[in-house]
Amino acid sequence: MKIFLIVIAMISYTDQVDLYVIQDPSFNDPQKCVQFAKINNVTLIQKAKIEYPDQGIDNIYCISKEKLKNFVSGTEA
Repeated sequence: MKIFLIVIAMISYTDQVDLYVIQDPSFNDPQKCVQFAKINNVTLIQKAKIEYPDQGIDNIYCISKEKLKNFVSGTEA
């Protein structure tokens, strides 16, 4: 079973992108994840701004946990 998480891409003044991963709630259905993100986008953005106060929001994504793990492991230095 695939698990989908909400990921918020945060962009800094140096154009570096940080990922803010919200693991709770998680979703078994990507459409439910997208629906939740659309309905709660203001709250999600506020949470991200608390964690990354000096960065802007680039985008909000729903991504499978597996793809996120592959993405992160592929970008590590």
